[in-house]
Amino acid sequence: MGSGAGGRYRYTDANAEAYGSLGIEGTTYQIGFDAVARLLGDISGKSFLDFGCGTGRSARFLRKLGAQRVHAVDHNQSMIDQALSQEMDGISFLRTDDTVPLPDMSVDGAVSMNVFIEIRTPAAMAHACAEIARTLRPGAPFVLESSSPMAFGHTFRSFGYPYAGPLRSGDLTPCIVTASGGQFVIEDTYWTERDYVDAIERAGLTVATIDYPRPSDPAAWSTDEASVPPCIVIEARKTA
Repeated sequence: MGSGAGGRYRYTDANAEAYGSLGIEGTTYQIGFDAVARLLGDISGKSFLDFGCGTGRSARFLRKLGAQRVHAVDHNQSMIDQALSQEMDGISFLRTDDTVPLPDMSVDGAVSMNVFIEIRTPAAMAHACAEIARTLRPGAPFVLESSSPMAFGHTFRSFGYPYAGPLRSGDLTPCIVTASGGQFVIEDTYWTERDYVDAIERAGLTVATIDYPRPSDPAAWSTDEASVPPCIVIEARKTA
């Protein structure tokens, strides 16, 4: 393991395979995915950028919501290889370094799911947002979903942060991911709500909503999802 392009974390082939076994339904991630689905609404016939697609879970999610074309990009070749092994019609999986390989104003919307928590510096976050903004058509949404700043020190069904802090913006901290193939540890980055908003606004996007979604039935969760929001969901728009 090590840092990838833009200061992001590099998964090994084995970890990419384990991560690829994670679905959405019944996982901690479903809480964030459900919130993003509510924000996007009907996206039938639209083209979307999936920034940091990993093994393709979020790209397939967008297709199931109705997106006609998903441009799924990731910096990690191991993740792309796993995604390609489960390729779905209407999705293009592309490797990226510092530049999203799409033309200006070419997509109707963009999402980034559980990605910015692995970006290491404010400058790298702002650059990622600028690249995303460049690809959006005027009026298009960008929805960023990431680990909640309140999640650290808590154990959830699908991941946990054993170290509670105190943490400052940019601090690295272990994240224990629980998949069907077992557990593995990566390093995530602690970012505050303000850090995310600053990166988005520096890219010229306008923040519309900020949400810390909770499960619809807290009693169904024996882990900390019942009392602590595991994720933050930020909706922004390209206004010009």
